[in-house]
Amino acid sequence: MGILSHLALVLTAASAVAAEAATPGSPPQITSITYSGNGCQRDPKFSGSFNDPTVTFYNFAASLPGANQTVNCQVHLQAKGASPGWQVALKSNVIKGHVVLGPGTTLTHYTTVFFSQDAAKLDTVSGSISNNGEKTYNEGVTLVAKADASKVWSPCTGSDGYTGIMNINFRGSLTGEGKAYFEANTEAWDVEWRRC
Repeated sequence: MGILSHLALVLTAASAVAAEAATPGSPPQITSITYSGNGCQRDPKFSGSFNDPTVTFYNFAASLPGANQTVNCQVHLQAKGASPGWQVALKSNVIKGHVVLGPGTTLTHYTTVFFSQDAAKLDTVSGSISNNGEKTYNEGVTLVAKADASKVWSPCTGSDGYTGIMNINFRGSLTGEGKAYFEANTEAWDVEWRRC
């Protein structure tokens, strides 16, 4: 084996070790999940695990004009069993749904995350889609919110591996003078771990 081949093998092995070190050896198990907000009056369906969850909504819809121009669903998640000495944060949130925007209307979406142990410390990421044209925009959408350097971290896991109460609030808001409709179908988030 040549020097370059050996070096590539060593670097690959080091990358694999670094990737393994980026998550707790023992992943947490969800112990409680509850919901609040006018977008989840009927509890959504939860599938997956703490590290790869999907929430499927029932009737998470906003319309303009109408009484529900802004809708939200907040997920309250508790887990334990992670290896001691770790913190977790929301890395990204992906919403899939459908939007109908008449001319002059806008959908703005927000993802806010915080841990109940320190509710004043939160992070909100937002984005928007506007129809500045003359025709109605009627499409399926994927809305992505990526946490930045100010992401909020959980308490440090102790001997029971408790991650704290993670709260993830997704909100969609329609504004403008025309007609618009937004429906969220699924929400999936990605988490990031670090040593503490």
